Amino acid sequence: MEPDQKMADAQQSFGKLLQKARDFQNRIVSSAQSKENILILSHYGADGVCASALLSEEISLHYGHAQIRCTGQPSLRFLEKLKSSGFDLIVFVDICAGLSSELSRLFGDRWLAIDHHEIDDSEMDVPNVLNCFQFGFDGAKDISSSGLCYFICEKSRNQRSAFLAICGALSDGQDLGPRRSLSSLNSKILDSDAQSFGSISTSIDLLFCGREIRPIHESIANTITCFIPGLTGNKDACLASLRGAGVDLKYSTRWKTISDFTEEEKQRILEAVVPHLAGTMLTVQDLVGTTYTLSSEDEYSPLRDARDFQSLLNSCGRTGKSSVAVSLCLRGDGELQAEAERALADYRSDLVRCIHTLQSSEDRIVATNDYLLYVGDGIVSDRMGGACCEVLSSFTRVKNKVVMLRVTTAEGEVKLSMRLGRGLIDSNVGLDIGRISRELGRTVSGVGGGLKTSGGVRFTIAKQQEFQTAVDSIFQAQKLQSAPS
Repeated sequence: MEPDQKMADAQQSFGKLLQKARDFQNRIVSSAQSKENILILSHYGADGVCASALLSEEISLHYGHAQIRCTGQPSLRFLEKLKSSGFDLIVFVDICAGLSSELSRLFGDRWLAIDHHEIDDSEMDVPNVLNCFQFGFDGAKDISSSGLCYFICEKSRNQRSAFLAICGALSDGQDLGPRRSLSSLNSKILDSDAQSFGSISTSIDLLFCGREIRPIHESIANTITCFIPGLTGNKDACLASLRGAGVDLKYSTRWKTISDFTEEEKQRILEAVVPHLAGTMLTVQDLVGTTYTLSSEDEYSPLRDARDFQSLLNSCGRTGKSSVAVSLCLRGDGELQAEAERALADYRSDLVRCIHTLQSSEDRIVATNDYLLYVGDGIVSDRMGGACCEVLSSFTRVKNKVVMLRVTTAEGEVKLSMRLGRGLIDSNVGLDIGRISRELGRTVSGVGGGLKTSGGVRFTIAKQQEFQTAVDSIFQAQKLQSAPS
């Protein structure tokens, strides 16, 4: 297809997406103006939190009120209980992809679902579902759930709206363009902000946490979006590595931040860090890229840098403080910021502990030719499973395998997170983790879904043996299906 024709088709598809977004906006606004009892049920990750905050502001603009609850991928049992809650409208955000038939059975027409994860053909024309895949866009790189909500909430946009959508996209690893940039529909959000508010500035810089406000050794130690073995969570090791590389760390008695260093000094910083990437698939390209800054935010605020902010929100969600995360999106005060910073410290410490324990416990690892299964029972909480699995997928050991992490929940269920190893992503292998997860979920009477490179399944522990059998058979079928003819 010619480039001009592809561009025209994409623009037409975007127009159709916008029309459905307006339909969703009309439904939500009508419910708000009628003073209906609205529930926004979102995923506890940064994308779901940012999306629910955007929807909340749209509802408030029209003098309505919504309760916001954050959860993981809900089980069918959870949805059954929700049926009797008495809400007039339930908006599922960043969850429940693939569950439209169950939602219709339980809630009739009293629900909407906004999501960017893969769906089956049966959901492509469901009017209560807004999903980018319905319009030919890829939810792994083109737009996130918060981006979809940005287009829904046209009337309530302010200087922070695009920033929240960008945070959601970054939290889901959609910075896959040149120099770790956002592209496609996420670029349209940036263009829209530039025309209306001009609130977001971009630059190319080192992507360590708190690059403008923390001493460089703390900045590296606090970085969790790129997990650096031996340095993440270890300020003393960072300090020693930088000093060993001859990096001048202070102005008189004041520690330097990344923004204080020259380009030559930043190169020396990278040279100190790169040796610690041994044993992983990470490279210098993971440490340098595009930054997105909310210009109107105070220079020393942790809410100013989009990458830092999404880390803060994710930390709150994964440590059971989703209400703090939502409040921060809705302009929380200094006390909330301090609580979020404490959640980030707890999350980082827990992540380092979990990764170290799993990597050093061979009896918790089941290896086959196709996948590596880590058993996190009793070590990893269900809210930490996805984050830990993401880190594990970056290690060289699993370069050409699918990584799985199994944890058990307090409700007696099994939650399995799945990721493609980086070698499989780079080789563009035909395995589709989202599809595998959906198939596995159906096979064991649970729920599952995701994207091509990541996914998850939740099911009762009684189905564990049945699940293991299904995993092997589905992987074999997928390999045969994707093999060249």
